[in-house]
Amino acid sequence: MSAPAPEPKSSWKPYVIGFLIGAVILTVLPFLQRAFLKAPAPVRALAAWSAPSLGGGEVSSAALSGQVLLLTLEAQACEADCVERQTQFGTATRHVDDLGTVVLVSLVTDAAKPGLAALIEKAPAGWRFGTPSPELIAELQTGLDTFLGGNNTDFSRAHAIVLIDQNNALRGFWPNDGAGRGNSINAARLLAKHGPNP
Repeated sequence: MSAPAPEPKSSWKPYVIGFLIGAVILTVLPFLQRAFLKAPAPVRALAAWSAPSLGGGEVSSAALSGQVLLLTLEAQACEADCVERQTQFGTATRHVDDLGTVVLVSLVTDAAKPGLAALIEKAPAGWRFGTPSPELIAELQTGLDTFLGGNNTDFSRAHAIVLIDQNNALRGFWPNDGAGRGNSINAARLLAKHGPNP
């Protein structure tokens, strides 16, 4: 009976090779992301607009020029679901406050104002509230129709998150849910980091 073969010694070479491959991937990855990740193309330019401020600072295209906006509209009486939706929307400030150039805007009609009074009062910096004009709502509706390729969704009831770039152009609409908030934040960050004309 022959003696058992000795156990092979472990080598450090696979670890070094793995480390080098990882270093190369981590070095190249940002360049690949930059090539493939881009903010949505402009949908349409908005006319100059303003919404009388309810809190957080002036709300107008002039005052917010050069900023990336994530915007929502609450047009009906604001019950618990509306308050929760706006509370969740407001959490986006934590994901963009490092940039200093992304502002959240909640457009609130007179019907919705009482239900959102507490949120308006304690909103963090970077989140503004304003009362929209019928003209602004109509223009956002036209943008949504263009974005969707048809007139079948009522913007006033859609609770969409709207992305507006530094040049006051609409860039996209997302549902105000977890996935929609995440995607709109990512698009806003891309615009803030790379500008409206990357």
